[in-house]
Amino acid sequence: MARAQIPQWEKCERFIEPASEELLDPEPRGPVDVTADQVESEKEGISIFSGDVKFRRRGQWLDADEVHYDKPNNTVKAFGDVRYQDATVDVISDSAKVNLETDIGVAENARYFLRDYHARGEAAEVEREGSAKSELQDATFTTCDIGDNAWQLKASQVSLDHEEGVGWARHARLKLWDVPILYAPFLRFPIDDRRKSGFLVPSVGSSSNSGVDISTPYYWNIAPDRDATITPRYLSERGPMLEGELRYLNPRNQGKIQGSILPHDDRKGDYRGAFSYQHTGSPWSRWFTNLDINLVSDDTYFEDLGNSLSIASTTYLNNQLDVSYQGEGWYALGRFQGFQTIDRTIPGFSRPHQRLPQLLVDGFFPDRFLGLDLDFHGEVVNFQRDALPNGVRLDLWPTVSLPFRTPGTFFTPSLGVRDTRYFLDDTPPGTDNTVSRTLPVFSIDTGAVFERSLSLWGSRLRQTLEPRAYYLYIPFENQEDFPVFDSAPLDFYFARLFQPNRFTGADRLNDANQLTLAVTTRLLQSSTGDELLRASIGQIQFFRDRKVTLPGFPEETDSSSSIIAEMAARLAPEWSLRGELRFDPHQERADLGSAELRYRGKGGSLLNMGYRFRRQLLEQVDISGRYPITKNWSVVGRWYHSIADDRLLEVLGGVEYDSCCWAIRLVGRSYITNIEGDRNNSVMVQLELKGLGNLGQNVESLLRRTVLGYGEQF
Repeated sequence: MARAQIPQWEKCERFIEPASEELLDPEPRGPVDVTADQVESEKEGISIFSGDVKFRRRGQWLDADEVHYDKPNNTVKAFGDVRYQDATVDVISDSAKVNLETDIGVAENARYFLRDYHARGEAAEVEREGSAKSELQDATFTTCDIGDNAWQLKASQVSLDHEEGVGWARHARLKLWDVPILYAPFLRFPIDDRRKSGFLVPSVGSSSNSGVDISTPYYWNIAPDRDATITPRYLSERGPMLEGELRYLNPRNQGKIQGSILPHDDRKGDYRGAFSYQHTGSPWSRWFTNLDINLVSDDTYFEDLGNSLSIASTTYLNNQLDVSYQGEGWYALGRFQGFQTIDRTIPGFSRPHQRLPQLLVDGFFPDRFLGLDLDFHGEVVNFQRDALPNGVRLDLWPTVSLPFRTPGTFFTPSLGVRDTRYFLDDTPPGTDNTVSRTLPVFSIDTGAVFERSLSLWGSRLRQTLEPRAYYLYIPFENQEDFPVFDSAPLDFYFARLFQPNRFTGADRLNDANQLTLAVTTRLLQSSTGDELLRASIGQIQFFRDRKVTLPGFPEETDSSSSIIAEMAARLAPEWSLRGELRFDPHQERADLGSAELRYRGKGGSLLNMGYRFRRQLLEQVDISGRYPITKNWSVVGRWYHSIADDRLLEVLGGVEYDSCCWAIRLVGRSYITNIEGDRNNSVMVQLELKGLGNLGQNVESLLRRTVLGYGEQF
């Protein structure tokens, strides 16, 4: 379940009460209602109201000690504790004048508060042009709480466009704790959460890979459905670089284009760059498109210029175009797919095949003739690469099943036929370029659900016991002469106990005469049905050896599979635990395991503790978290260690201060960039002036990627 992001102003005190329903009308209208302790009438249609004067009309309120109402000119002058309110602003001043006809008003010595944005300020004069625009002279602007001017923007003139959600400041001075740090003759800033064009706050950082890193992004709000970010960047060890991103979002499609150019890398002595384009759409009803293009200039681009361990270890880049159709119970897909190999040391015969093209049809039609369920899978693919084998593969797999169901039980026999044919290119002389395989697939899937009520820890609970048995039979056929285009051994986990093939793709169909026995138990809250605990365990019993293998793999002769167990528990509202174990009873040892403990507390506190191992391959510990020391101060960190290699894969530690209107984050980070163990070390600082922008690098984005749950509200 996705978590909501922490609101930007959640640490702030409320300036003013929310606007009443009458004030929410953006266009003032209707008659004026006036109440006062005393009323005097003068000549020429001027009325003087005094003593707790309240002027009211829909969309506009005015309170003052004294008000002069000029009826012929339809103007109002207010004096003493003047307060003007409308849908967008609340202004408190010594005096004010409002033309009720043109809706233009001027306030002297004013304090103003923006309703839709946690912003306030002072001005020698505030001029309102209806509810759309405000002009302020000798003004200040901040998003800090009253009495706290941690940062403040001072300007000779400020223009606020409430319709566009943007402000302009002339001769602007930015102060931090009354210390001037920045002057700009003209500065543009947001006054609500809408997107606006303009320069974003520059980013400055440093790393051992590239030296000092300075970026000055420009955001271009092209249209409501399109925007772009253009970022000139300078790396002291590599040279100038240009990055760009274009995004679009329409009712029927969305996409993102990204690119970067480093004309001359001072370290590598050559041009470097990267490009990516992701697009998804639905041009017509039931039709869908997906485009994914990724290119880089060289094999160490991500190692040198990437920003994470996972990106630095990228081996292939996927390039793919999909066009699909979703019918009533069936699905069709056309695909063109290729790869750019990043690691060029990989030999040609080990690189993935391109699909030029792939056509796929899947269908499921339940409860048809005599209650039968009909299932169909069909695929034709043209596999191509520089190294043989290449060719076309046709795979057809229809299945019929007859489910029997009663409350708490099910019994489903199934019978299918899988027919796979190859039409190979450039086969050696004397070798048939056409091979095929046709095999029946028979299975029986049955199970039951038993349930009981119990009391535990003072709560009414329900416990289930769900035994399940799955029998599978597929006769043996020698497939050693078949090419291997996309097949590999499937990872063995709990759901795999009930699947008919232990290989991916269609190049191998295992022989099987086996029975899976498994059981699941659940602990449910009686009142809500929430799952507090789920635990499962299962194993396959083999009645014969498995002779179908992939090249380089031996036949499997064990009489039973490894025992698979998995568990998930909600220990408390804040704590959750997940685990998985694969145990080999023949070797009497565990082959694979993982455990993950998570804590999600109030105030943004979180803890992630993970352990995973795979025998003779990896053993890792991953710990990350955030701990609030006080209301505003917190520490954050990650420790990602490979026990098998005795190597620290990534370490990150930092401290942050987060208040109503500003935050500062300081993070040190080190991670491995390649299999040789080279590291990238960096120190990152970010000063966030909420409502204005960020100074320094985007530390917050880094923490969201590396510390699971960071920035989410629980």
